[in-house]
Amino acid sequence: MKMLKKATILLSHIPNPRMLKRIKAVENDFNVVLIYWDRGQLENETFEINHNHKVLKVSIKAPQGKPIKKLIPLVRYMFNVLAKLKNEKPDIVHAGNLDMLMIAAIYQKHFNKKTKIIYEVADLPKYSFIKKANSPKTILAKLLQSLEKKLTSRVSKIILTSPYFWEEYFSKFIKLDKYLFIPNSPSKKLFSKYVKKKHDNFTIGYIGSVRYIEQLKMLIDVVEEMDKNIKVLIAGSGPGYSEIKEYSKDKKFVEVYGPYNYEEEIVRLYEKVDCTYAVYNTKLNNVKIALPNRLYESIVCEIPIIGTKNTELGSFIEQNQIGININEDKQELKEALIMLKNSSELNNLYQKNCNKIKSDYYYEKDSERLLNEYIKLTS
Repeated sequence: MKMLKKATILLSHIPNPRMLKRIKAVENDFNVVLIYWDRGQLENETFEINHNHKVLKVSIKAPQGKPIKKLIPLVRYMFNVLAKLKNEKPDIVHAGNLDMLMIAAIYQKHFNKKTKIIYEVADLPKYSFIKKANSPKTILAKLLQSLEKKLTSRVSKIILTSPYFWEEYFSKFIKLDKYLFIPNSPSKKLFSKYVKKKHDNFTIGYIGSVRYIEQLKMLIDVVEEMDKNIKVLIAGSGPGYSEIKEYSKDKKFVEVYGPYNYEEEIVRLYEKVDCTYAVYNTKLNNVKIALPNRLYESIVCEIPIIGTKNTELGSFIEQNQIGININEDKQELKEALIMLKNSSELNNLYQKNCNKIKSDYYYEKDSERLLNEYIKLTS
């Protein structure tokens, strides 16, 4: 029996649906080991993974969104992971962000130069957009850019979830043949279970990591001012979960579903909503160029999406006529909700347009591309 090559997925968080899809893409052809950091957060999604994989959880408490306070826990995590990598001897390390790339690069340099590194970036961090160093924060940003440039010289492949990340940042210091664009699209097998349902109340859904707190509060405020036949569903955990849960207390038109198991619950969640809310804080540069998973999930469910003007997401929505774009403005949001709630003609148009393109946005096609890259790197 042929011995399978070993791939280690290295994460700084509990594995999210995107990384679980990466694992599924290669699990039949590689011996997969998952190493992840459980930071001791109160609210976490659960996840499903093939029982044949080795799962190594490292539990070290660390805060979210506080990089300085995370440094000492990160160092502890690094030493723990290096010991595990030395024991596992992977052929590939698939690193989930810059912190994990640093660990993978240290392992490759000092313990196994033959190990191939795949670096995946789901969001461009703030430091990526800094052009000049003229303050302590921007000096630190430029140092992080230099570190990333140095570390990526050891990378065999970089995976980006938006082509605009390449254009904005990585194209300046990584060769084109190392770049692979894989959108954060859903599984056809999973979403084939989806059934479009009619609801007594028109329901706006925000499904995913709970952040962009002010934009979510705007949605809640606008719906509160409108008639009683509109509901809001917010599903997921994240840095804004506790604040949004508190803000929605005693508001019966808001359901804060909380953490969910993606494989078991995501389809059921989309069956509860009539449109998807994707209005984000456009002061964040990453928001302007990211293409989030809820875009693709909305397309395959044929649900209209409310996006933000002057973003690449907004441009995609407009070009394909699959929803409405607004500024971060209460009146514009109210008008968009009224149109979607009352116009069956408009909803039918968006549904029809989603149906036209949805075959292009299932993950199965991309999973083959990823598996082929794994095989090429280890052949």
